[in-house]
Amino acid sequence: MDFARLDRGLIIAGGSGLLLLISLFLPWYGVSASLGAGTPAVTASASGWDALKFIDVLLLLVAVVAIASAALSAAGRLPELPAPVGQLLLGAGIFALVLVLYRLLDLPGDTGGIAGVEIGREIGLFVALIAAAGIAVGGTQAAASPRPAAAL
Repeated sequence: MDFARLDRGLIIAGGSGLLLLISLFLPWYGVSASLGAGTPAVTASASGWDALKFIDVLLLLVAVVAIASAALSAAGRLPELPAPVGQLLLGAGIFALVLVLYRLLDLPGDTGGIAGVEIGREIGLFVALIAAAGIAVGGTQAAASPRPAAAL
């Protein structure tokens, strides 16, 4: 592998893809239930793998695309693509960003109106948001790179 082949955008996108992959194992949502006065609250959390139905698989695919693009470019084995790699990473990053924003705004589950039960956002959700934005930014920089795609 020749890391000198990588431009800054591919490094950002690949690192952000790795961060997105790691975020799926971190807690995304937490539930807290208070059973009454004088009793401690019961808490639990769910990772991206636990809480997301199909979005976790889509985010995994985006992460793999970002990591593979950087690794294949560094190895000089990037296949012929229908569009420049930077544009593909930009699209994948925006797609991931929309999915994570959706999960940020629409909390899973329903408390059923039970008093004392709250669902909250955890660190993994915010890490995924930063990682998805990083893939899009890396794709933008790779697309604006002065080097042609064949040279990557």
